[in-house]
Amino acid sequence: MKKNNLDHLLEIMSQLRDPKKGCPWDIKQTLETIIPHAIEEVYEVAEQIYEKNYEKLKNELGDLLFQIVYLTQITKEKNKFNFNDVVKSISKKMIYRHPHVFSDKKFKSNKDFNIWWENSKKKKQKGILDDIPNTYPSITKSFKIQKKVANFGFDYKNTLEALNKVEEELNELKKEILLNNKKNIKDELGDLIFSTLDLSRKMKLNPENILARANMKFTKRFNTMEQNILKTKKNPKKLSYKEWDKFWRKSKKNK
Repeated sequence: MKKNNLDHLLEIMSQLRDPKKGCPWDIKQTLETIIPHAIEEVYEVAEQIYEKNYEKLKNELGDLLFQIVYLTQITKEKNKFNFNDVVKSISKKMIYRHPHVFSDKKFKSNKDFNIWWENSKKKKQKGILDDIPNTYPSITKSFKIQKKVANFGFDYKNTLEALNKVEEELNELKKEILLNNKKNIKDELGDLIFSTLDLSRKMKLNPENILARANMKFTKRFNTMEQNILKTKKNPKKLSYKEWDKFWRKSKKNK
């Protein structure tokens, strides 16, 4: 019988890890050494999604899938669980968390569903924030914290209230900058960033996606500005603020 593509991939992974005939590099890898590669692949997938390059996205998704296969091969060797166990586990979890799809349960609104979703994920913990991993990037962790406390009821009534909080934190930062209080400046800048992220949540916008777009936009504009400066043969380090501003404004016109 011809193997399906997934079984073939699992067999390839098994051969790569074969103690006698496998690849020396693959044999010596551990769960811990694979983590950085898995994280890297997630970012590469994200890049192709933002770029809308579907051919490269297909390849990057394959690389990401391979990291999961890699990790489950190692856990299989440790007699903990295998790839199929992971598939069974996530299938069971998704069916349980979507009773409105897989059973007759009905939700009155998205809010009711979100409450159900959060409750379905609860484990034995002291508080609602205890299950957020410390290994999350700070932006992701902030977003998770803000979503959870909002679902708990600790939220702004509207977007304007969230915006007012950003302005409040900005004014507090200005005050500490004028006082040149370095410790408080750090704290207030952190509060400003946190409140800005919370504003994006309130507007139902993912801050990671927003920042990714801002990075791409800035990079494109800066590259244009850089080329324009090079054409003038001027030394960038000797440009005045007004000259920089002029070049920057010109780059913004080239969308």
